Amino acid sequence: MKRALRMQMTLVLLPAILIAAGSVPGWAGDGPRDPDIFAMQSAFEKGNELYGNGDYEGAMEVFQSLIDRGVEDKDLYYNLGNAYYKNGEMGRAVLNYERALRLSPRDRDTRENLALVESLLRDRQFIRAENSLKRAIVWLHRNLSTGETAVLVSACYALFCLLAVIWIFRKSDFVVSLYRRFSILSPGRFFGLSREQDLLLAAVIVFGLFIGFGASTYQKVSAERRRDRAVVVDPEISVFSGPTRESTLQFKIHEGTRTIVRMQREGWVQIDLPGDLSGWVEADTVENI
Repeated sequence: MKRALRMQMTLVLLPAILIAAGSVPGWAGDGPRDPDIFAMQSAFEKGNELYGNGDYEGAMEVFQSLIDRGVEDKDLYYNLGNAYYKNGEMGRAVLNYERALRLSPRDRDTRENLALVESLLRDRQFIRAENSLKRAIVWLHRNLSTGETAVLVSACYALFCLLAVIWIFRKSDFVVSLYRRFSILSPGRFFGLSREQDLLLAAVIVFGLFIGFGASTYQKVSAERRRDRAVVVDPEISVFSGPTRESTLQFKIHEGTRTIVRMQREGWVQIDLPGDLSGWVEADTVENI
């Protein structure tokens, strides 16, 4: 109930907040084709005004026109998601919240609004359930941007190199005195390890973090290039065994369901769902995040 109340307050107050803050949407790639930034800002504020007056379809049209002109900004996608939610189009609400999170992974309002919309979806069984350890790993992966994980990879690499240098000179008086001074930071002090064992343990931990953040960065970059994550935007779609309507109907899914697009073929896409489910759907029934 608190989340629902927060959702309603956010939806009502957001336009006024954005106008008061004078937020200016950012540009995608080389920037919008229309160089008139003031016209863009005016259109953005017009969309907020329409939203505040309850004209959600009008607001959606204005926000989408900005996106079509090359504007890409988390607040723009967030506003568009809110408008779709208020208009009862849950699939496109999920799609635009996900696009906002792609640009700002830790945005609290977007995550809370998305969680509320997810609670209203028909196919909640396709929202993955994870154990505590996996949930923590997934949380880190989703809440850190590509740039942030890349910085962490570099930091882990530099720290690993530093540990290697310390290992080489581990018997020198300087390293011995340094170790004694900062022994409180030693991970091995909880296990009664020697200085050599302590350095090895620290190196293993740092190397593990290097591999983990490196894998996260690689996955993020690959996902950005593939853009294979998609959301069902039609109220209900049929999933077939092949890329024709004459193929066997396997099951049906509903708007807001997230999928992975594996293949495209003449107006059809092959999608994967949790639970090892797979099939073909018409291409215009899903949209890539």
